[in-house]
Amino acid sequence: MNARNLILFLLVFAPLVLGPGVHPALSASGSTTFQYLVGTGFLCGLGTGACPDIARADNGDTLEITGSGTLSIHPKSVGGGGTFTQKDSGGNVLASGTWTAQRLISFVPYLVLPNNLAGGKALIRVHLSTGSDAILDIDCAIGAPPGQTEGVTLNIQDVINFNKKVSGINIYIKQ
Repeated sequence: MNARNLILFLLVFAPLVLGPGVHPALSASGSTTFQYLVGTGFLCGLGTGACPDIARADNGDTLEITGSGTLSIHPKSVGGGGTFTQKDSGGNVLASGTWTAQRLISFVPYLVLPNNLAGGKALIRVHLSTGSDAILDIDCAIGAPPGQTEGVTLNIQDVINFNKKVSGINIYIKQ
């Protein structure tokens, strides 16, 4: 089963098969912690295109990114990091390094399955080892509203915006 088919299964068929054990987004009032995986770990075994996550900028540059960490809501907190590689449209490496999660801007969980795998959208302020700060958008499409797609974007403010999701798989795991 390729990665896109797995996501389709989780979105369409898992709620029907699993029934009442599947619950939508969590209550906004309770404290909840999630582990997040961005194009790494067991996700890489789900098929070609699963790892790393790739996003593209309007000028054709691409960003390959992987990482992991934890985030909590009420109170908001985040930790973790990973690696990135920026390439030009010809595939030449322009920059590479690490990223570190600095601040959780927002997290919206979509659906939590009985095995604690969850969909959601996180906006995280990150610091890149190249000296820039950026906003990392991590989307896992399990239970996502229409129009929301799997992948990441990274906006290095006033530098470059990798705003087109190309490939990759992400997951949140409720702790």
